[in-house]
Amino acid sequence: MKSIFTDYFPHGPLPGMIIPYAHKGEWAVHEILPFLFNYVGPFHLSVASFNISEDSLRPIFFMKERKELLSVQFLFDHNVHRHKIDMMFFSSGIANQIRISSTHMKLLICHNKLINFAMVGSANMNRVTRHEAGIITTEDITYNYYKDYFDNVFSNDSIPFIFE
Repeated sequence: MKSIFTDYFPHGPLPGMIIPYAHKGEWAVHEILPFLFNYVGPFHLSVASFNISEDSLRPIFFMKERKELLSVQFLFDHNVHRHKIDMMFFSSGIANQIRISSTHMKLLICHNKLINFAMVGSANMNRVTRHEAGIITTEDITYNYYKDYFDNVFSNDSIPFIFE
C-alpha cells in the first residue's frame, strides 16, 4: 500500500531513524497511525496536543475498536477542556486515560515490542492547512527523551479528566 509515509520510510519504520519533515497541509498527524500498524501490528499510543478535532479522533476510535491500539492516553491543554468539551467526551470513549495540563506540546508516541516511535512537531491533532515541521524518530535516545517527558507531565503535572 503506497502512502505518503512510504516516502519517509521506504523499508518501513526501522529502529534508529531520525527523520525531519516539513510540509504545508499534506497530511495530518493521526494519518501515520494506520501506516505504523501495517508494519508493526498493535501498539500503545500516547498523544499530547493543544487542540483536537473529530477528524483526528474518529480514526483513533476505529483503530481502538479493531484492537489495533493496545492502549490510548491523551494529554490535552486546558484550552480543549474549556472550549471543546464535546471532544473531551468523545475522547473519553477512546482513551484509557485523559489528563489535562498547561501544554502546547504536539507529541505522538507509539510503542510495542517491535518499535519505539515518536513524532514531535508543530501540528495539533486536527486537519492541517498551515506549514508544519517536526521530526519522526525511532532512535532510542530521542524516543526515550520524549517518552520520559510525556510520562512525567502526564503523572506529575496534569489532572485527570473524569467523565461521569
